[in-house]
Amino acid sequence: MISMEWDGITDRDRYGDWYLKARDGFSDLARDAGWDGLFGELEKNPGYVNLARPGNRSGFAPLHQAAWHGAGVAVVSRLIAHGAWRTQRTRDGRLPVDIARERGHTHLLELLEPVAVRQLPSPSDALEHHFHAMLRERTGSCFDEIEHLLPPLSPLTESLSGQIFFRVVGMMGGFHYRLDSDIVHVHGSSRMDGDHGDFCQVTPEGWTKLPYSPEPPWPWTFPY
Repeated sequence: MISMEWDGITDRDRYGDWYLKARDGFSDLARDAGWDGLFGELEKNPGYVNLARPGNRSGFAPLHQAAWHGAGVAVVSRLIAHGAWRTQRTRDGRLPVDIARERGHTHLLELLEPVAVRQLPSPSDALEHHFHAMLRERTGSCFDEIEHLLPPLSPLTESLSGQIFFRVVGMMGGFHYRLDSDIVHVHGSSRMDGDHGDFCQVTPEGWTKLPYSPEPPWPWTFPY
C-alpha cells in the first residue's frame, strides 16, 4: 500500500536537527529547480513528495514549486507519478494549477488540473468536519499546545489505494488514514501504546471509535 505523509506541524523547533537539515535540503532543491537532485532524494525518501519546508510558512510542496518555475512536462509528470497531490493547497489556498496559471505556464495547466479517480462520500464537507473533530478529540490537549494544520481529505481522491500519515506533536505518534468505499478508516498510534492503538471510522454522519482491531488486519504501517 502506498503511504504518504501530511505534515501539519507549524513550529520548526519541534523537528530534530538532523531531520530539519534533511528536509530543508529537500525544500531547497525544489525552490531552486534542482530536479535531478530532488528525484534522487525521492528515491531514498518517497514520502517527502508532498512535504513543504518545515514550519509550513508558505505551504509550497515540490509540485507548487514546479508550477511556479514552469518546469517541463516530464518533470511535473514524474512528480505526479511519485504521488504528488494536485489537490494540495498552499497556506493561501492556491493549487499547483492556480500557480501555473498565474505565472503564465500554460503548458502545465492540463497536466496540473486535479483528477479524481474516486469520490469522497457526500457531503464531503461534512465528512471532513467529522474527521477533524475526531482528530481533535483523540489528541486531547496536543492541538492546544501547538498549532497543527489539519489534513484535508481531497488527496484521498487522487489514487485508488493508499494511506496518509499525520504526525502529531505531543502524541509521540499520529494517525494513518485511508478511504475504503464510503468510509474513512483511521488508525491512531503512539510509541507509548501497549497495543496497536485506536481504530476509528468516519462517515458524513459522524465518527465512531471501534472497540476492537478490525479483521482481517488492516495493512497499516507501524513505524514506532
